[in-house]
Amino acid sequence: MNNFEQELLNDKSRLSFMNNLLYQYQFSEEFLIKTRIYYDSWKCLKSQKNLTPYFCFYYLYDRQEYDSADDWTDYNQIYEYLKNKNYNDQTIENEFNKVINQREKDN
Repeated sequence: MNNFEQELLNDKSRLSFMNNLLYQYQFSEEFLIKTRIYYDSWKCLKSQKNLTPYFCFYYLYDRQEYDSADDWTDYNQIYEYLKNKNYNDQTIENEFNKVINQREKDN
């Protein structure tokens, strides 16, 4: 995590603006994981440029408990994001299956 991310974590009141900050800055996945409750997943997917397949499927996919009732992120949105990042279909499918298995174990 960089200094700016640490500064935001130290001042939680600033995290209430995370949906806007996503469009202004690129954040590390470590920071995004720690601040997950403060932003909508589809905004993260739309604004952040270097997300890994694991992060997308584990932390953003179908996480209705964190997102607005009608604004959760589905498989197709993540698929399109990853295809635009030059991931192939096999990698996307493998990561999705890995995450689904991991999420089942975590619950």
